[in-house]
Amino acid sequence: MNRADKRDQTRKQTSWAVFIVLLVLYIATTVIVMLSARTQEFIMIGGAQIPMTAFTGVFSSLANICIIFLVVFYNKPGLITALILLVGQFPLILRGIITHHNPGNIPGLFGSLFTIIAVVLIYRRNKQIARYQETEIAHLKEQQRLSQNLFEQTARALVNAIDAKDTYSHGHSLRVAKYSEKIARMLGKDDDECYKIYYTALLHDVGKIGIDENIINKTGKLTKEEYDDIKKHSNMGDQILTSISEYPYLSIGAHFHHERYDGKGYPYGLKGEDIPEIARIISVADAYDAMTSNRSYRSAIPQDIVREEIVKGIGTQFDPEFAKIMLQLIDLDTDYEMKEKDAVKELAGTDELV
Repeated sequence: MNRADKRDQTRKQTSWAVFIVLLVLYIATTVIVMLSARTQEFIMIGGAQIPMTAFTGVFSSLANICIIFLVVFYNKPGLITALILLVGQFPLILRGIITHHNPGNIPGLFGSLFTIIAVVLIYRRNKQIARYQETEIAHLKEQQRLSQNLFEQTARALVNAIDAKDTYSHGHSLRVAKYSEKIARMLGKDDDECYKIYYTALLHDVGKIGIDENIINKTGKLTKEEYDDIKKHSNMGDQILTSISEYPYLSIGAHFHHERYDGKGYPYGLKGEDIPEIARIISVADAYDAMTSNRSYRSAIPQDIVREEIVKGIGTQFDPEFAKIMLQLIDLDTDYEMKEKDAVKELAGTDELV
């Protein structure tokens, strides 16, 4: 049993314990009311004699409070219990009035009638509030769904724009997103965290939109000036994605995925765990895809060599924990499925980025 199940079980046990306490209190106060209404005894308080009948109103109020709490907090089960308890009193009250000619039971009769009316009205009001809340929740969920769909469509449109500009890395963003998500799941991240990591990785290269496509698609070695221009895509990506205020995590991947664990990366030369976790995950996924993708000057690198390069980068280029998980994924991929040709083939057969 996980923690959430244990918490849920504890809440249910506590809820039923309170239900039983309210029930016992109601029965106890009702019995005291009946006994005090019949007795002629007095009790001494501060030297004064006070008849027991004077306390019937107090205990009757306590009993009604218990009944109301049952209905307010337990809805239908509380209402049914309250009605059974209240209606069950009528024979005793009527017997006291008719058989024992006790007029003191008349207020109790009307009190029970009014309490029944009150709890029924409370229950109906609770139902109205619950229906209103359900409607509001459904509306909010629908708004959230529409907002999420819009975000996902926008993300895919941006990726399409990147792919259209960078002809030599078609599908790169999609593959990096998938590898990053796999790493996150092997780390034990929940669905929400994996979703965030997936879309952050999907948009990690969005800053390339602002880079000259002649530089991006150059087949030969880049000059220092051209390489400096390429490096600007990290800050450009951050500037583009920080404008999406509803998803503040998106800009982190774009901004820091070229930082290195040893502090020799860019744009800031951050080191170790000063680099945001999500960027460290994307970094190893990004490097893996760069080695396993076809380029104008080479084909995808053989899997065993890719593995060696990842091992070499542990603690220097890559976070050791995430690099070792990437190695596990490589070892599980015995048929070398994780490379460009498969991702492009899959993309062509789906509308994932259309």
